[in-house]
Amino acid sequence: MRSQDADRFDNVLDLQTAHLGMMQRQHERLARDGQPLDSAEVAAFLDRVRRTGAVLADPEDRRKAQRVLDYWSADLLDVARGFDGHHETEGLAPFVPGSEGDAAGDLLEDRSSREYIRLAAQARQWRDTRAKGYLISGKALRSAEKFSRDPEIADLIAASLVEERRDARRALRRKRIAMGLTLAVLASLAVAVVAYREADDAVSLKAIARSGRDDARRLANEQTLDLEQRQRRLDDAVTALADMVIADRLALRQVPESVRSEVLAVLAVRLADGRLDRAALAPDVAAAVEAYAPAVKGSVFGEDLNGYDPDFLGRTLPLPRLGPALLADGYQDGAPVPYLNFSFVFDRARRAPFYAAINLDRMQRRVLPATETPIEPDPRLPPELRPNPDRFAGGLVPADYVPRDYITWGPLLEEGPIRAARLADQSVQIHLNKAPVHPDTAKAWSDQVAWIRDAHNSLASRVTFFTGPVFKDDDPDVPSALWLVAVSLRDALGVPFGQEQPLVAEGFLIPNRADIDRLQKSQFIFKIQGIGLATGLIFPEALVNADRNSNIGSPTEGDQLARGVGELDQPPSPAQAALIERLGNVVGGRETLRESEQAKVVRALLGMLGRMTELSPGGQVNLLTVLNEVPPASWNRTDWVGMKADARRKVTMLRAPGAEPAGEAEALLGMLVPQLDLDVTQSQTAYLQFAGMTRERARGFAAALRNLGWTVPEEERVTAAQSLNEVRFNPGLEADAAAALLLAADLEAAGRSGIRATPNGRIRPGTLEIWIGSAQ
Repeated sequence: MRSQDADRFDNVLDLQTAHLGMMQRQHERLARDGQPLDSAEVAAFLDRVRRTGAVLADPEDRRKAQRVLDYWSADLLDVARGFDGHHETEGLAPFVPGSEGDAAGDLLEDRSSREYIRLAAQARQWRDTRAKGYLISGKALRSAEKFSRDPEIADLIAASLVEERRDARRALRRKRIAMGLTLAVLASLAVAVVAYREADDAVSLKAIARSGRDDARRLANEQTLDLEQRQRRLDDAVTALADMVIADRLALRQVPESVRSEVLAVLAVRLADGRLDRAALAPDVAAAVEAYAPAVKGSVFGEDLNGYDPDFLGRTLPLPRLGPALLADGYQDGAPVPYLNFSFVFDRARRAPFYAAINLDRMQRRVLPATETPIEPDPRLPPELRPNPDRFAGGLVPADYVPRDYITWGPLLEEGPIRAARLADQSVQIHLNKAPVHPDTAKAWSDQVAWIRDAHNSLASRVTFFTGPVFKDDDPDVPSALWLVAVSLRDALGVPFGQEQPLVAEGFLIPNRADIDRLQKSQFIFKIQGIGLATGLIFPEALVNADRNSNIGSPTEGDQLARGVGELDQPPSPAQAALIERLGNVVGGRETLRESEQAKVVRALLGMLGRMTELSPGGQVNLLTVLNEVPPASWNRTDWVGMKADARRKVTMLRAPGAEPAGEAEALLGMLVPQLDLDVTQSQTAYLQFAGMTRERARGFAAALRNLGWTVPEEERVTAAQSLNEVRFNPGLEADAAAALLLAADLEAAGRSGIRATPNGRIRPGTLEIWIGSAQ
């Protein structure tokens, strides 16, 4: 905590925390701008440190504070700064009894607490013995983090985190072994049940077996996800420590031993890649890094790479074939190029993949540290296959066709974690694995591949993935979408004994556009056959037949927007505001979309209008706001006449006494009236002739038309109307023809289905005749 006197710190722990924060900001600014912190900021910090001496009575605390004072004094007076301002270089202010106040008392109380004393003693024991028995875990580890400003306790915490990560790995391995044994026993049990028991008993025991296996797989997956989160935290810490070592802000001996090997490995990678000059390292650091050179030197492309295995699942699954339009552009005639647990088939013309084919063994997947391996070309491929370096222009970012965590398994990665991580990174850190996409698309793609990695057929240990781009003819470098197909074998416990396990597959397509965050995940689902049509690839028939989504239509953009209109009745949010704007642009014609796709959106909006009384006040306003964006010219289009009639009927019903909305919604509803021609009396007179129905029914039709602005004299029963269902008009007048179309649509919206406008030269101009027969 800071003192009420802002000119000093309350205690040495707050001073050290501020010191570390200054170091971090200095490092970030040097890396970004090549300039140190502003001299005035450093001078002000030094003045606070010096004045803090007044509250520091303990000699050890004063020694620590003086070291901070010396450090920043030397930094400030560095000739490279050219600082010529006034700065007091004397030591700490003398201790003034009583000046420490409540804050110092709190600190002493905190430092004398049982938990702190116990942790400090335990940290010293760890420092002196390095015996794992002194490490902490679980809740104790989380609780200890509040004392992490003590260097010895911080070392204990770091070592404990590393050991906890290793324990999690060992536990995961034990669970996988146990689950493997369990699966073998359960499979045997299922076979025996199918062979020797009645069907009902077999189903029951299979369910029990599946339930036990589900629990085991779920626990294993949770362990892996927890391990990944811990590894990311450790990677961030290691990178920061490595940067401080390079900047000579942290001596090697000050790096906690528990993470020293990881820090040295990161430095070794940077040296191997030529991103770090050995002369920039202190002699002891340079010497220590040498031990890690063998693990990071060399290239994965010098290894015997396995590539995609078509028999990986236990059933042969051939690679997709290039369609006739693609064959001429296939690199090496479309032959797959092998990598670590995957293969690429490349497009020479676009200098991009046609697709990637990936094998993933979920049970063998390892969680590996980051190695900061840069993006490089595949040295085995010719230069003319390297992609356009300008493809990321305009703020586009890379998305990996093959995610790193899909390939981190197998014999080649059974060496130490640094070597394994290096080989995995070199496999995916190649230019041809990077698709140029919008930042929001990159996030959606990353989320989708991470989710499907574990969610697809969660009982399957082995999964094959196909991924790739969809290109439009007018853009050779930037894909319009990315696609993903996952396939595996169906659960053996659900397959009758003696039958081959069938495949189960599903496909997804992620549009590459800036507003993709407006889409729901369900809108990414895409038929595998549709992906083939979009890309020109020919997927194996067995894969297409296994598509669990083959019975759904591939949604168009209009379908996707229509599905999203329900969000208008949700609580306000930035996403909802963006949706209202997008829908308004679409129906208003400001965003280019085919008229048929616009119509899908308007129909969905009119569906909501029919149940507007059930919407919240905010939902009513949102819906009517969007509908008011539809221009009169669109309502008056011939192919929209049915939607206009539907809107006219629903608006008229909502304006009836007792049904009208209130407030802003009422005003917005009134704005729709002139756009739908409800504020004028139609110039044509409509005569109603009927037969085969009650007069009350005919009067109902007439009343509905009058409410919509039609002039309808008293209806007339005419026997000749018995088999008719039409609105007659004089074809010589364009206005009469348009009015007849609208009148027929209004009647259909009122419940008279199938009625059509029919030209008849004997009808007087300005007159429309309705002829309707048997009741419907």
